[in-house]
Amino acid sequence: MHHIYQELRNTNKDYYIYDLNALKQRAAYITDKLNHNVYYAVKANSHHRILSTLLPYVAGFEVASVGEIMKVRQISSDAHIIFGGPVKTYDDLKYAIDHHVSSIQIESLFELDHLIALTEQKESSIDVLIRINLKDIQTSAKLKMAGATQFGMPDEDIKEAMNLIKSSPWINFKGLHFHAMSNNLDANAHIAFIQQALQYHHSDINVPIETMNVGGGIGIDYQHKVAFDFEHFAERVHHMPKLTFEIGRYLVGPIGYYAANVFDIKKNQESNFVLLNGGTNHFRFPKAWHHQHYHTVYRPTKTQRKGRTKILSNEEAFFAGKLCTPNDVFGTKYHIDNIQTGDWVVFHFAGAYAYDISHINFLSHPEPEIIFVTT
Repeated sequence: MHHIYQELRNTNKDYYIYDLNALKQRAAYITDKLNHNVYYAVKANSHHRILSTLLPYVAGFEVASVGEIMKVRQISSDAHIIFGGPVKTYDDLKYAIDHHVSSIQIESLFELDHLIALTEQKESSIDVLIRINLKDIQTSAKLKMAGATQFGMPDEDIKEAMNLIKSSPWINFKGLHFHAMSNNLDANAHIAFIQQALQYHHSDINVPIETMNVGGGIGIDYQHKVAFDFEHFAERVHHMPKLTFEIGRYLVGPIGYYAANVFDIKKNQESNFVLLNGGTNHFRFPKAWHHQHYHTVYRPTKTQRKGRTKILSNEEAFFAGKLCTPNDVFGTKYHIDNIQTGDWVVFHFAGAYAYDISHINFLSHPEPEIIFVTT
């Protein structure tokens, strides 16, 4: 961690720090272990340095917006792109075709109507997959994406969708897309989900299936107590038919850190608060998921600030930020071994769904500084 801590030089700033060497090693490990197609889910972290670092390792990029297509095309003119998401408008689909996405995941007859019209107009073909919403997925994952959710083609629309696809000379049906869970820590449950996807059958899908996209959802334990058994998972899926994965969180989450300096320590109405020179506007994830987020405390050997000092030891406390709202707390109470003003609180696993999901511009505070380490 020294290479991360040494970047914490200015107590007036908060930081995102990404370890690009760790990202390269992790990407090489994951793509080597999985003898399948691994796409990166751009929504996890869309910074161009992250995308360009991953480019040599992944089969392509999964995107869910025009903006994400644009970001991928800024780092590569020909990288494979899978375009997903539950609402894709006519303009979205036009942009996707114009910028040569490789395939589109269809979730709606309205999308398919637009796509047929566009491809006929442009006399340009496009590969499509139909997203399937599986029933009865058994998972303890934090988020469930299948079942009674807004995702996937309704079962009663599949027959019409297949008829429309077959009637169009420009729409190439390639297969099925499944994405059933998010941040799943149970490798066996994930294997069972993939087996269920492979066994899926619909009487109106009576053409060859070339691509089975089983999405992402492999998780990270943000309390740093248990881990997804990736070795076991990779071994079990090794001999399955060729699959496509869309991995985001598991790939980039562990290589990022969010750090903020301890400005003050207070006790109000019997509750302790460690106030950080940052906020949930910059690192929203612990608040959004209402959890304790694994962190370390770094105390510089040389004092970076002068004046009074406050210390808290062996107490429960909230980490709070600088926003004008009582909601600006980083999840639930934490047990504090020892902390003092001037220390740095460094939240780990901040490489995914951290900066990108935060309301950075709220209250117009200065943005966190982003640092990439390569040594």
